[in-house]
Amino acid sequence: MRVLLSAYACEPNKGSEQEVGWQRALHMRPFADEVWVLTRANNQPVIEADPLSHDPGLHFIYYDLPGWALRLKKKPWFLYFYFTFWQWGAYRAAARQHRKTPFDRVYHVTFVSVLAGSLMGRLGIPFVIGPIAGGERAPLRLRRSMTLRGKASEFIRDMGIFVQRCSPVTRSAFAAAESIYVATQESLQLVAPKWRAKTRVLLAVALPEGAAETIQRPRPVAPRFVFIGRLLHWKAVHLAIRALAEASGAVPGATLTLFGQGPDELGLRRLAKQLGVADAVEFAGQVPRQQVTDSLAGFTALVFPSLHDSGGMAVLEALSAGLPVISLDLGGPGIIMNETCGIVVSTAHADEAQTVTGLANAMISMATMANTDWERLSTGAVDRSNELSWDKLTKRIVEQGGPA
Repeated sequence: MRVLLSAYACEPNKGSEQEVGWQRALHMRPFADEVWVLTRANNQPVIEADPLSHDPGLHFIYYDLPGWALRLKKKPWFLYFYFTFWQWGAYRAAARQHRKTPFDRVYHVTFVSVLAGSLMGRLGIPFVIGPIAGGERAPLRLRRSMTLRGKASEFIRDMGIFVQRCSPVTRSAFAAAESIYVATQESLQLVAPKWRAKTRVLLAVALPEGAAETIQRPRPVAPRFVFIGRLLHWKAVHLAIRALAEASGAVPGATLTLFGQGPDELGLRRLAKQLGVADAVEFAGQVPRQQVTDSLAGFTALVFPSLHDSGGMAVLEALSAGLPVISLDLGGPGIIMNETCGIVVSTAHADEAQTVTGLANAMISMATMANTDWERLSTGAVDRSNELSWDKLTKRIVEQGGPA
């Protein structure tokens, strides 16, 4: 069998959406004689530098838009048009290759967002979409303390979700698909009821098979919490800092380390100073991925209060390191997490103050629970991460890829 993967984002060792495209390509090989991956020409040097790309059954088709479009891509107003133009050009490149070496099946892998839809259904062969996302929204009651810029951004996102539901490109892709996978329950709402019967919810991110091993590690003596990710308003690091301030009375000496950079850093520094926890919040900046991973053994828990993260690779990687996680019950982390590997803070009917208190109580619980209870969560974290592997995810898509 010869399959085609449409994967705009596909690069090894980059994490995030690039990792989704790369891992899906690698893990499709056991299920096909030949795997062809259609991706950006910009990705070619990184892909070809990786020895795994030289598998004789793995082939890459590289395509990019002309230089003028790449230059305009930097303009926010042009992004939607850029993505749409890329999908059209990618379809034409796929059609040319299909005439030379006919494909038996095509998968839309990335973009994980459905913003630009997909035209691969026009190839006239069985077509599978996803897992895709894009329907996740920050609850209105948790936007109160966002900056004006953050609130405006969320409003624009809300409008974008509405457009996605109505987009003829997205709707035609859903109509053509044999099977649709969405990453979260929120994104299920993007799919019109008439196509729900062929739609399933399936997390878009995973880990390599057997990546995590259960290792007995003691909980750090001092309560040390960590966040990993970009410092953006919707990552809700401001809620984590407020929770640290609220928890500090019960757990004196508690700290929060932030790995990552972003436009909200200055505001977060001001907030930490205003709440009297500036000395307890460390802005570690952008640190190499392996260095972050190696440091996780020194923390009590990952605090990940993201408001609309469709995946949550940072959550998976923390779990695989045996680090319990504190998260909200939203988006991808809401699917990944359960009571065996950390604490999930409910946001149902909760306002910001209640959510902050929930996070603070979770931090206090992590810091004060018996060592045996923390070690149980650490073991549960590893077990949960091993349940969410690329092998299992790919197998499920391939074997259930027909009509639901």
